[in-house]
Amino acid sequence: MTDRFEVEHVVIGNGLIGSAAGRHLAAFGSSVAIVGPGEPASPETHDGVFSSHYDQGRLCTYASRDPIWGPIGACAIAGFPALEEASGISFHRGVGWVRAVRLTAEQRAATDRWYAQLERTTGVAATRYGPDDRSRAECHPMLVFPEGLDLLVEPGPAGYLNPRQMLEAQNTVATANGARVVPERVVSVQTDDGGVTVRTESGLVVTAGRALVACGAFTNFGGLLPEPLPFRLKTETTIWATVTAETAAALDGMPGVGYDIDDPELDDVYLAPPIRYPDGTYRIKMGCNTAGEQWPETLIEVQEWFRSGSSDDDRPGMERALRSILPTVDLLDVTAHRCIVAYTPSGYPTIDAAPGDRTGRLFVAAGGNGTGAQGSDTLGLLAAGLLFDGRWLDEIPREPFRAASGWDDRRAAGRTDRSAADGARYSKAQARAANR
Repeated sequence: MTDRFEVEHVVIGNGLIGSAAGRHLAAFGSSVAIVGPGEPASPETHDGVFSSHYDQGRLCTYASRDPIWGPIGACAIAGFPALEEASGISFHRGVGWVRAVRLTAEQRAATDRWYAQLERTTGVAATRYGPDDRSRAECHPMLVFPEGLDLLVEPGPAGYLNPRQMLEAQNTVATANGARVVPERVVSVQTDDGGVTVRTESGLVVTAGRALVACGAFTNFGGLLPEPLPFRLKTETTIWATVTAETAAALDGMPGVGYDIDDPELDDVYLAPPIRYPDGTYRIKMGCNTAGEQWPETLIEVQEWFRSGSSDDDRPGMERALRSILPTVDLLDVTAHRCIVAYTPSGYPTIDAAPGDRTGRLFVAAGGNGTGAQGSDTLGLLAAGLLFDGRWLDEIPREPFRAASGWDDRRAAGRTDRSAADGARYSKAQARAANR
């Protein structure tokens, strides 16, 4: 006999957004199931779905000038202490954040005005150090950047979060509030006027009044949605450099780093400080856009990338950049790893009713545009509110999160500065791919 149970809401996908949505639904008083497989034990032979949160460090910054990502991140970061306390799991360190960037005089003036406003409204005292400011040498001396760059320095609560531990914290609190976490892959989703029926690999059947699909880069695969969303997927390589425990202790308090590197092979470098990994080693993580990135379109192409993609081809250039930023740090073995970015037409996640579902019972929350981790708790809250009773946060505009029918829709959607920047980044990445 097939095992089955019924809930009011089912969340398909137990990643950062899905786990947050499930936790918030349970907090609203809904009966909820969160269904999704965990991290594969052997990625090289895994034939199912993957996620990009299989590491220990994602950066978070409070001082965002973007009118949408800024409130999303600020709301999430403000809630981290309560989530850590409720779960008993620590996943956030407010070690600060540093960005090295080449600015014009006009951009410097705009940055200074923004930082003054930020301190007035939030109390966060971010600082800009000019290229000729000698006092910058006292600011995180382990970090070395070329001459001519400004340093933008933000104190905690900016820093980094551990995505694995954050997901565990979300699941822990959701379960304490009555949610049921099912570590299985969903193989079918059916909707009708009576509700939603979800089936897993083992044959488990979950019925619900409404369902949310939050499966990241795998959202369009496996027939989970009636119609695919206009996502564009980009592969991304990260490198992990092992350091000794003594080196990690010496670098304790090192901030997260962003670096607008001038390099023909690399772009948009980000760097997390030494963090302890599950095997007991300490590793520094660096990621960026690279000349070798790909644009997979099919399930097989995405799976092959996660299993055995060409990330090692990007490693030498990335390692060279990492050693230039931390020239006095003794880096041991450096390994390449793989994740993926889902771009949307608006530059913001799609959180909306699923296109093509006539019943109004199926919803979707996916497409982090490379920025979804730090704001995932807020994104999950938005999705949960939409499912529960249509509620939405007043400080977040609704329109940029609606499902687009095609990529060109962004030209008519009143794009914000951030989404325009994401569009430029996407075009830049396309050009690199075409010129390989």
